[in-house]
Amino acid sequence: MNSFLKTLVLLGAALAAAVAVAAVGFAVIGGAVGASVGIVGALASLAACVGIAAGLVVVRREARRLRGERDLFLEYTDPRREPALDRPDGFRAGALRRWLARRFLGHDFLPGDVVRIRPLTEILPTLDDQSALGGMPFQPEMIPFCGREARVFRCLDKIYDYGRTKRMRRLEGCVLLGNLHCDGAAHDGCEADCYLIWKTEWLERVDAPRPAVAPPPAVLDPAAIPARLAAATRRGDAFRCQFTDLHGCTREYDPGSLERDLVPLLSGNYSAKAWSLALFTRLFNALQAWRGSVQYPPLPPIGEHLTADVKPVNRGDRVVVLPIETIARTLNKQGKNKGLWFDVEMVRHCGREYRVSRRVQKIVDDATGQMRQMKTPCIMLDGCDSTGEGLHFNPQHDPIFWRESWLGAVDAPTSEAAGAGRPVGSGSHRGASAV
Repeated sequence: MNSFLKTLVLLGAALAAAVAVAAVGFAVIGGAVGASVGIVGALASLAACVGIAAGLVVVRREARRLRGERDLFLEYTDPRREPALDRPDGFRAGALRRWLARRFLGHDFLPGDVVRIRPLTEILPTLDDQSALGGMPFQPEMIPFCGREARVFRCLDKIYDYGRTKRMRRLEGCVLLGNLHCDGAAHDGCEADCYLIWKTEWLERVDAPRPAVAPPPAVLDPAAIPARLAAATRRGDAFRCQFTDLHGCTREYDPGSLERDLVPLLSGNYSAKAWSLALFTRLFNALQAWRGSVQYPPLPPIGEHLTADVKPVNRGDRVVVLPIETIARTLNKQGKNKGLWFDVEMVRHCGREYRVSRRVQKIVDDATGQMRQMKTPCIMLDGCDSTGEGLHFNPQHDPIFWRESWLGAVDAPTSEAAGAGRPVGSGSHRGASAV
């Protein structure tokens, strides 16, 4: 916190100096030279004001974190999560947003829309000889949902290229549907629990949607898998799925493109409050990096790599994510515990209570397509996924993987939903493929 406050003081001093320069230019020097000096001072004043606003946002977030309160970004994104979208008064896109979406996305399947997944007989003709459309495979795990209704959760305008470039890449004509995950049934029981990716050509709009859409049960009948789809799940001795083929169905962003940050707001993936909060935080972190100071959220020193007593947890158990200071002592100098990263995305969940959704012991490696057995099982928590805040509003919402040594048992009964992150008192699963 002290580093953040110091930067705020420096920005205040810069604002005072810039105002003085502007006053001298306009009131003392005068003429064309004075006007030029005054304009420079005015612009510097504006920049300092923006920096101060960003600093105040970060100070507020840090103060809430220190008090054990829920992170503001999570709070501001709640109205765009599945439970809120399913409510009758949930977010629905207006005419202007739909026009903008068609302009920037090429479609207007937006969060909150109810769609019907086309029958398999209509989807198959859209697929090439690799059982893909535009490079995006149609997986056998998607078959049980065909002909059913679901609600759009996110416009998937971009995605992280795990297997190749390790960068955000542009994705076109794709959405996520609420609570529709891959169960790995056609991929040797892969437990990554990824959201399934749907091309808009595989969907049709429902004219009179009901206020809520329950996710249909996904039970894959092996006899219902066409031979061409079954064959497309393998590439030699490796598996093939939507996430192993991301590079081929995406493209690089143009240098300096504003799409990565602008489209998530225009599409309705994020509210204006959440979007602004993230941008202010990013700006202030850039100032902190320029100063060589700690960024938000701050991570304590790591490298002790202490061995912790681990109590196994199982599906349904209620646990609390331990304080960041406790977790940091279990990490090595690379910020890992037995090969699994602990990153800034996970800090927002420290001190929160969740329910264990599953133990993960094997997943398909996006880079190689090989099934990787976990040397140490990872833990998934209900309602705990990557927000995308630090990756240009990445909308893919990967589940976060946790070590059991980062979780503590919660013994006292509670009437509140643990999956909502109740307070007590990339980390993403992709980083766990080799642990």
